[in-house]
Amino acid sequence: MLTVWREPEPNHIYCLGVDTAEGLIHGDYSCAQVLDVRSGEQVAIWHGHIPPDTLANEVYNLALWYNDGLTCVESNNHGLTTLVQLRHLGHPNLFRKRSLNQSTSKVSQEFGWKTTRTTKPLLIDDLGMALRSEELIIHDRYTLGELKTYVRTSRGSMSGSPHDDRVMALALSNQMRQYAFMPEYSTKTDDYWTLDWFARLVKPEETSEMQIGKHSMRGTL
Repeated sequence: MLTVWREPEPNHIYCLGVDTAEGLIHGDYSCAQVLDVRSGEQVAIWHGHIPPDTLANEVYNLALWYNDGLTCVESNNHGLTTLVQLRHLGHPNLFRKRSLNQSTSKVSQEFGWKTTRTTKPLLIDDLGMALRSEELIIHDRYTLGELKTYVRTSRGSMSGSPHDDRVMALALSNQMRQYAFMPEYSTKTDDYWTLDWFARLVKPEETSEMQIGKHSMRGTL
């Protein structure tokens, strides 16, 4: 179900964080949180039980509505299905991490955010700092409820009770606020006369490896 507090405005930049579940009626929920990048305001949320491929359709339409908002999907487990479908639909602004192979000098791309024992604390710590410094404006009372029950145990694990999908989606969306102004994610900005434009003039298109989680496919830079 979609809840909207503020409709998209021209020239505003938005970002989406997506936490994907299996879609079973008695299982975990899927969630997409939409933030206004500049104000940090929570402008919309999608939350419900839905298969991961169908979730991609909802996220795709939501991102297009919010000015091609930069979208980050957690790539663990069922998120892979959502990512594959979003790419099939032609989502214009998916978050991806690039890395350079020092031995082959080839650039690889991994779509989505892989949550690990290293990256999850980064997400949650950054979200905590944003909340404490009042950078975010949260309207959804259920999101606020999950934030109150989200804990870090003595062993270092982090989770909410009984669910934390709203928290994880919010953390992903908040993380995207620092990427949204990068040229590669500014899809509506003409890149003429930039370094990337000149690079394409002097360098032929090269084949690179694009990854979604652990799955690879061939593509071009």
